[in-house]
Amino acid sequence: MNINRLKKASREISKISIGYFFTAIGGLLGVRVLTTYLTPSQYGELALGITMGGFFYSFLIGPLTNGITRFFSIAKEKKEIRFYLLNISQIILKSLILISLFSLIVIILIFFSGNLKWINLVLLSIAFGIIYSFNNIILGLQIATRKRLKVSLNQALTTFLRFLVAVLFIRLFGASGKVALFGQFIGLVIVFFIQLNLLIPDLKRYISKEGNKTREVDWQKKIISFSRPLIVIGALNWIRIAAEKWGILFFTNYDEALGYYAIIYQFGYYPISLLVNLLTNYLRPIYFERAGDNKERLISTYILGIKIFISIVIGLIFFIYIIFNYREIIFSVILDYKYKNVSYLIGVMMMSSLLNESTSFVTLLMQTKRDTKPLLKPNALSYLLGLLLTLTGAYLYGLYGVVLASLINSSIRFIYFLLLCKNHYKKLIT
Repeated sequence: MNINRLKKASREISKISIGYFFTAIGGLLGVRVLTTYLTPSQYGELALGITMGGFFYSFLIGPLTNGITRFFSIAKEKKEIRFYLLNISQIILKSLILISLFSLIVIILIFFSGNLKWINLVLLSIAFGIIYSFNNIILGLQIATRKRLKVSLNQALTTFLRFLVAVLFIRLFGASGKVALFGQFIGLVIVFFIQLNLLIPDLKRYISKEGNKTREVDWQKKIISFSRPLIVIGALNWIRIAAEKWGILFFTNYDEALGYYAIIYQFGYYPISLLVNLLTNYLRPIYFERAGDNKERLISTYILGIKIFISIVIGLIFFIYIIFNYREIIFSVILDYKYKNVSYLIGVMMMSSLLNESTSFVTLLMQTKRDTKPLLKPNALSYLLGLLLTLTGAYLYGLYGVVLASLINSSIRFIYFLLLCKNHYKKLIT
């Protein structure tokens, strides 16, 4: 029985790994090519635009996607996928109206402030943020249905098409951050339609098995209730991330600093984050199905999750150690010569990423209880502290201060979540 489970788990993680492998390769190659065409200041403009666009996902759509993923398996068990999808559509419509109103207010404020040079970047950022968010909703549903190969395909397509179309647009219309951002937007639009066509047949199969089932659960209420604390957390996290870039923009004396930081983040933070996301996306539906509504199953899931968490952290520390020791060889190949003078900071950012992102394993375990409120306080404190450290670091030491602030905040957050996990496990077994 254990051998069969191991074989099944190996097949699943292999399918997921395919997508993440191509995502990582596509991301690294894409950044390598883009940085060949873009100067550090132009690449900084692109990074700023993506950060602004990411507001909608971090603040609203991302937390709702977590809620959608969490309750999908329960809706499937109750044979209420038809009603579940109807409620999701209502949530998406309300979100789109809210995003449109917010965007209109921002555009009006920019117009009357006289800073019209920002208007094109903001419009592109809004469009990018919306299509990025919708792509992730579809991806979340595919993860929930455990269609691993389709998830892998869409992740790989998202990365490759973003960068491929961006480079194509740069060649056609000239090198600038705005042109690159518009190219990435068009790439995501293409992926959106591909994802949608792959998802619809799977959902139809679930619905066809339900017959004339009447609704028993208000799924919209459950999803929103589950997601509400995560919305606050997402907003605070976005503010922290945005503060890193805006802090560098305002507190440094050279416009290339933001581009340098974007590269440090892309090659330092992103690979570790990608690895952690690979594992959490694999574990999420397994944890949720394994935990169910039974306390004994929930405790068993916690014990398994804690063991996996510790093993992964140790493994990734060793991985970072290898990368740091051979950084000169590695980064001489993957970095354009314009950016090599900051390559020594990439190792520091990788460690920051590990400490910060690995807390998502604790978050995932706590989400199995279907109560996200306990996550609000530790995340809020962590992100507020991160905001304070980031602004202080940017003011005192510029680019270097922001990287150091990220490492300090991630270390504090990691210790905090370790204690949180321990306390919640004790409460669970008493």
